[in-house]
Amino acid sequence: MSKSGKEFVMRGDDAIETLLEKAAPRPTPPDKDEKIVRDAVHAEWLAVAGKVKLRQRMTHFAIAATVVLGIAVAFNALQGTAVNAVQIATIGNSHGSIYLLGEQSELRKMTDLESISAEQFIVTGADAGIGLEWGSGGSLRVDKNTRIEFISADSVYLHSGQIYFDVKPSALSASISAGSNEIAALNSVSGFKIETDHGLVRHVGTQFMTLVDADRLSVSVREGEVSVDGVYLEEAVAVAGQQMTLSGRARPSLLDIDKFGEAWNWIEATAPAANINGRSVDEFLTWIGRETGLQISYASLDAKQMAQNGILRGNVDMAPRDELAFRMSGEDLSYRIDGGTIYVTIDSGSRP
Repeated sequence: MSKSGKEFVMRGDDAIETLLEKAAPRPTPPDKDEKIVRDAVHAEWLAVAGKVKLRQRMTHFAIAATVVLGIAVAFNALQGTAVNAVQIATIGNSHGSIYLLGEQSELRKMTDLESISAEQFIVTGADAGIGLEWGSGGSLRVDKNTRIEFISADSVYLHSGQIYFDVKPSALSASISAGSNEIAALNSVSGFKIETDHGLVRHVGTQFMTLVDADRLSVSVREGEVSVDGVYLEEAVAVAGQQMTLSGRARPSLLDIDKFGEAWNWIEATAPAANINGRSVDEFLTWIGRETGLQISYASLDAKQMAQNGILRGNVDMAPRDELAFRMSGEDLSYRIDGGTIYVTIDSGSRP
């Protein structure tokens, strides 16, 4: 109760307390009824506690299952990556310092690498070069100081540097192509394209060289045609003996160029292997011309006949010009290079 002046005002809770004090004691329920009530309350408690423990067990089980599932998915992903890596090229020859770019942008030096798979990123050093057997006989050469990403069986991304592509193999190279039938089936040389920051390069049956740096994209065509879709340019075409250069928003420039010479010489160091065993000198010279960009000219029909009848043995083990000098030294034919032509004549002291 609370006091206000001389009067006392009874609050609601005080009134209830007073009434309870005056009430008679409640009768005690029989022992039998009390046991029934206690058993019912205990059973309800067990049921509630059991549900809580079940939920806890289910929660722990779900967490464990999630962890196991995550590990399994990660393992399968790693296993799938290793098993399903698509091989798109084999390494015919290489020289110098060559690196694989890792996921953390670290460079790992290549050792005993025999093939290239999709999604690999290759970086070549200042003294390096790679010759790749591509698809059903095509040849891709990678120059020094080049960064190239292998996207798929018919696409690469040239970030910087220089590459050369020859869509069709020579008869000599095709006979010992390192690519298996399975690899050849996976690759579509006819659809080969080169992506760059400046545009997309596609071939139309050709030999061509592509150079990329921070400012420009340059395509030099030795044989066939090349189409270029630039960032600021709709499709443009360059043909054999032309060089197309794109730089920013400027209109592309077209220059007439030689199909041989210093700009092309680097590709000879990574020429594909060739099997000349049982092949004629004439076939060998045709291969030399294709690899060097030089024309073959016979001084007479007799000289050509002699080249067609001459049979060679073994395989090509040196760069094309070195192999030319070595092989021709054993024939009754001589040659000289003048400008863009290899002139072949019969030795003056040779047998009739």
